[in-house]
Amino acid sequence: MDTATGSYTPGCIAQRETGLALLNQAEIDAAYRRDDGHCTRSYAHAVYKGGALAQEALDHGEQLFAGNAGTEFGTVVDRAIPMVVAGVALADHFAVVPEEVLSNGARRGKAYTDWVADNADKTVLSGSDWWRLQRIVRNVTRHPAASEILAATTDMQAALRHVDSHGHKRKCLVDGVTQGYLWDFKTTSSDWAQLWRSCDSYGYIWQAAWYVDAAMACGWEHHQLKFVFAQTTRPHAVRVRTIPEELVERARDQIRVTLDQIRLRRELGVYSSPEDDEECELEFPAFFRGGEE
Repeated sequence: MDTATGSYTPGCIAQRETGLALLNQAEIDAAYRRDDGHCTRSYAHAVYKGGALAQEALDHGEQLFAGNAGTEFGTVVDRAIPMVVAGVALADHFAVVPEEVLSNGARRGKAYTDWVADNADKTVLSGSDWWRLQRIVRNVTRHPAASEILAATTDMQAALRHVDSHGHKRKCLVDGVTQGYLWDFKTTSSDWAQLWRSCDSYGYIWQAAWYVDAAMACGWEHHQLKFVFAQTTRPHAVRVRTIPEELVERARDQIRVTLDQIRLRRELGVYSSPEDDEECELEFPAFFRGGEE
């Protein structure tokens, strides 16, 4: 594990004499995403999954995934959770188009454009997404473990940077910070029995290793990253989970190898790997070969 000194950049929750205040989340996110020579977990995991050609594409400014309706709504919820922590009303930052400003149900006409101008500082949601957002927030705040995490949170969207023991510059944008641990919020369309697949596919196992390494470099004791999962489909249930430590340790090994490969490809200017060219038998997971459900 990494114990080198790291740096902590405060996020969107500010401590005021009158209580917590919410800062500009979009500006903080944009500042974090500027290229500063530090590698993100999402970039490294994309290279791990996609290989040399994925790295070549990303290094040339291409996108491997541009997002979809699910990720867009996930971003909305991600923006809402800090508001809950700071005690800010969701209606101060989100708006639903009233029926009376629509033209035969369509978003056009003077009444609609005037309404948009009056709400230019808000994120416009459909009525159904506004309902979903409110239901998710309600379920998160009344979930015992999740509400305890929210109450302990001192900052959100904080940036942690460090150089690991192999000389790799790494950074992460942390959803939630407490005195004793970090945590992350995830929306999911998975049922709970299949949640492990999402953790594998989307790099959450890597995230558990990456974020805790950064936290330890910034002074935290070793701990498990807590994930607060909320379903985007009914009943919009909530679960608080951690990743098994043996999988996190395996992810650390994968991270080290992947970052070494990324550095070598950049040094040589060669974006290829044997697995891209070889002919071999298609691999199937053991549970599929055995016929197990």
